Amino acid sequence: MRVRVHEIPPEGLRLELEEDGNLLFAGRGLRFGRALRCRLEVRRTGRSVTVEGSARTAVVLECSRCLEEFALEVLPRYSLECRPVSEISRGGEAELSADQLDVLYHPEGVIDLDEVVMGGVAEEIPLQPLCSEACRGLCPVCGGNRNREPCTCEPARGDPRFALLASLHKPNGSGSSPAGGRSAEP
Repeated sequence: MRVRVHEIPPEGLRLELEEDGNLLFAGRGLRFGRALRCRLEVRRTGRSVTVEGSARTAVVLECSRCLEEFALEVLPRYSLECRPVSEISRGGEAELSADQLDVLYHPEGVIDLDEVVMGGVAEEIPLQPLCSEACRGLCPVCGGNRNREPCTCEPARGDPRFALLASLHKPNGSGSSPAGGRSAEP
């Protein structure tokens, strides 16, 4: 949904949307488990526009430990300022101040609320999603899902690439030191 800045009335806009996120954000790598409900208030103050509100939906993700799909409820909140991009692009490169980094810059006269909503949903998705904190993951030996049934595989005995390092360290002190037999102390 696009909002033209000059069409925002003095009292602002109150928008309530309910849409299928799978249709709204098709081709963006997200799958929604239920409809996206969103409430936004859009107000204009001079050349600046504020967008405030919240959304609610469920996103279908893959667990980082067991690789099973699960639905994660996301509840993004929105509170941002929108300004025309002409405020910063006066030809050539420009360095943004700290205040300018928290602003959404839009092409002159049009704010894409779909992008605002999508950005809020994306920010709520964890980098390593888990179906539950207690997820036991996959067995590193057989690849079975430990959440479904207990695994009887023997635990790995360590990484064979470190076998030489392990032979250098003897618990009783009889092994050679890493410094070639010389003590590090005088």
